Amino acid sequence: MVRRPASDDMRARLETLVNIESPSGDVEGVRGVVDFVAEQLADIGKVRMDATKRGPILTVSRGQGGALLLGHSDTVWPKGTLKDMPYKDEGDWVYGPGTLDMKGGLVLAIEALRMLDGDTPFTLLVTPDEEVGSEMSRESIEREARLAPLVLVLEPGMPAGAIKVGRAGVGDFRLTITGIESHAGLDPDKGASAIKELAHQVLWLHGLENKVVSTTVNVGVVEGGTRSNVTAGHAEGRIDVRVATAAEMERIKKTLKAPPRFDSRCQVRYQGGFNRPPMEPNAKSQEWINQAGEIWQSLTGESLVGVRVGGASDGNYTARLTPTLDGLGPVGQGAHARTEGIEWRFMEPRATLIAQLVARAGTQ
Repeated sequence: MVRRPASDDMRARLETLVNIESPSGDVEGVRGVVDFVAEQLADIGKVRMDATKRGPILTVSRGQGGALLLGHSDTVWPKGTLKDMPYKDEGDWVYGPGTLDMKGGLVLAIEALRMLDGDTPFTLLVTPDEEVGSEMSRESIEREARLAPLVLVLEPGMPAGAIKVGRAGVGDFRLTITGIESHAGLDPDKGASAIKELAHQVLWLHGLENKVVSTTVNVGVVEGGTRSNVTAGHAEGRIDVRVATAAEMERIKKTLKAPPRFDSRCQVRYQGGFNRPPMEPNAKSQEWINQAGEIWQSLTGESLVGVRVGGASDGNYTARLTPTLDGLGPVGQGAHARTEGIEWRFMEPRATLIAQLVARAGTQ
């Protein structure tokens, strides 16, 4: 049995959470968020806090073998943002830093879990560092995912309520080139320009893209050299790579282990790797996608679309371990932007969707 959601309660909780500023690394702010969530759920589940240098990881659980709801307490907004970007409730839309990503997702989790029968098993995991890569949390995320029949990630939904069924794997690489310095005017032929080699490498890197299978490469930062009249002896580049499949991830990793050299006198080295594997749908996750679609249709009369996106989340970690549905959070606009806000009409059906999925997972 799943009761109806309480919209007014959700609005009150959202206002409280948004007004607790919790940028990544702000232990006090992160603790304030998880303390509030724990207080809201202490009467229906067992609460545990595990300390990390970025703030506590919160686990609220009941029974065994239930769905895992996955959220995070940190936001991208620095402390003080509320002064010129305050919480604002306009009825149909609610605005403010972190409303969409993901204070609204935490509100949905609280409401959905309170809607359930008292014996439905579940685990809610709220981590403090998703926005900066989940280094402190990954072990806990993967441990809990292995124990669950289903993972529901509370990241923002897509327009019209669509959910995320595929996410890009994210690679972060550093290119280091060592050349040979020389006087650019007196001895130009004695030098081997690391910057010139870097330019060739950048063009080569972009040649690794494959838009057909959604592989993208972005060289976002370059630096090198010392003076304009010195052939550069050193240069570096920072590269972001996004892939949709494990096969493409392996192709990129293998290729960067043995890169070409356009000037044999330069030394070329790529360091780094993929910090999140791609999230790929499979037969088991498709079964849950279908069930979510049936529930959404009954609630809204609309189809539930599943989309693939280029961004990453903690769902990238869980999808290879257990069926994962992502983007179960609120629907709105402007995540990480000054226009960040929630379209409120989706909140009640979203809470009900989450609650019904948790209820079904509890019977597996």
